[in-house]
Amino acid sequence: MQFRDHAHDRRHFLRLAAGFSTGALLAGCGGGGGSSDAVPVVSAPVAVVPAPDPAGIATHPLNLPLTLAYLSGQYHAYAARGTGLPTVLTTGVGLAGSTTGARQVSFADPAIAALAADLASDKTAHVTTLRAEMGTAAAAQPAINLSAGATGAFSIAMQRAGIVAPGQAFDPYADDEHFLLGALLIENAVAATYRTLLLAGSATAGNATLTAQLADAIYHGGLIRALLDDRAAANPEIDAMVGKIGAMQAMLDGSNVGDQTLAGGSATSSNLLDAEGRPIPFTRATLQVLSALYVSNAGPGGFLPAGANGVA
Repeated sequence: MQFRDHAHDRRHFLRLAAGFSTGALLAGCGGGGGSSDAVPVVSAPVAVVPAPDPAGIATHPLNLPLTLAYLSGQYHAYAARGTGLPTVLTTGVGLAGSTTGARQVSFADPAIAALAADLASDKTAHVTTLRAEMGTAAAAQPAINLSAGATGAFSIAMQRAGIVAPGQAFDPYADDEHFLLGALLIENAVAATYRTLLLAGSATAGNATLTAQLADAIYHGGLIRALLDDRAAANPEIDAMVGKIGAMQAMLDGSNVGDQTLAGGSATSSNLLDAEGRPIPFTRATLQVLSALYVSNAGPGGFLPAGANGVA
């Protein structure tokens, strides 16, 4: 699959970024983002030791967002810098796994490169904050598959979405557009997960952390979609891909209506408003989130080949 070359409208990007208040952005960074050209300083986390559980695994409501933070943190860190999260931030309860298949992207657009670096810094801050909030209950990072091969998680997802043919590879590290589509796949579950936990009240002690990181997730997800939409003006194929990704993830939700988009202008509804015009807090249950990460309803696989640690 080839994308046509085109110039990115940087003025639109700057107008978009300017539309968000600095205060809201900083509030959502979970203790601080980073500059786009420096590796963030990682403070020593709370010591994590196995909980008194015979299986070596303890469940905690924040382990699901922590797993998402591990996944997105590794993706953006490798894409931006060619190295993953520090080992000190990936140990904990359960079987620790490695990150495989990721590599640095040779970005053509400095604005996309800066976005990747900022996301890497923010996601590292998310991991640090969540682990500090959870203390000894924090799960270790499970095995994460970020391979660009034909049997890797990105390729399986894009095959099931109908974006590439069965058996064909999708490489999220190939160029700017592929990176943004890979980011959309990973980030699409984050905000919905935070909303679910906040509405359920199952993580009361961590609500301040979840609320701050929810704001960040909404900002990140919106920015990724806006950049893809901007590029779709020159390449309508991208617009169709965004719609197919949404349809595939809605199918994994088990309802076929979970992730409605406005791709192509042909959709008759979205997740923005209900039938009476009120805003909808789009949510995903734990099993729906795991299905999106496994890229399957049949259990572990996809991005988490050995499953998730400490998620009930």
